[in-house]
Amino acid sequence: MKNTLCVLLLVCWSSLQCQTKQQTGDIEMLGEKLKRGDLSVNQVLSDPQWMSLHSQTSFRKIIEKNARAEKLVIVTPDEPGLKTTILGTITSPDGKPYANALVYMYQTSDKGWYADTAAHVLSKGSDIGHARLFGYVRTNHSGAFEMETIRPRGYPRSDLPAHIHILAWTSEGDELNGLPGELLFEEDDRLTPARKLEALNSGFLVSSNTGTAEKAVYRYNLVVRE
Repeated sequence: MKNTLCVLLLVCWSSLQCQTKQQTGDIEMLGEKLKRGDLSVNQVLSDPQWMSLHSQTSFRKIIEKNARAEKLVIVTPDEPGLKTTILGTITSPDGKPYANALVYMYQTSDKGWYADTAAHVLSKGSDIGHARLFGYVRTNHSGAFEMETIRPRGYPRSDLPAHIHILAWTSEGDELNGLPGELLFEEDDRLTPARKLEALNSGFLVSSNTGTAEKAVYRYNLVVRE
């Protein structure tokens, strides 16, 4: 019995080692292709074959490093959920745009899950650095950015409204600490008047769908509180 258990453990360990080695090789290959311009961030993030890499820190770093001022796509064509476009601008209180700012967004799936197999990424520290649906994009000269995604759902066994987390850094790399941290949706059944007031008092933003029932469009004007 002991020998059988040892063999099984050895097989599992060897399999994990091979998987880790394969993932490392894939990430290095993708990094080189992104650097050369053979692939775009959108092509990588929306390709189902690389979805298993999304929680890896080294994978996320190559996405961040190669972020551009272009429409960001963070879901595959078959990702369940309402197809959604996020249109945003980042400005100072006096209306000055933050050009070439680095924007990071992450969210839950249509199940309300950050991870592939559960609501939260409990085993890796936090959802902020490992959520499956994520992306980095830079703002254009007008401080604008665009993301193609699906509308997230709220967490299971919770009454919290659905939201997209957002962080940003200036072109010099300084974090924009006064940025509204969450983007919410007016049509969300969980966004009761009380919840909406709470969100707005927390500095979050709420937007209504200006698109269609099949393809939603949400616009957010993010003013950095300096």
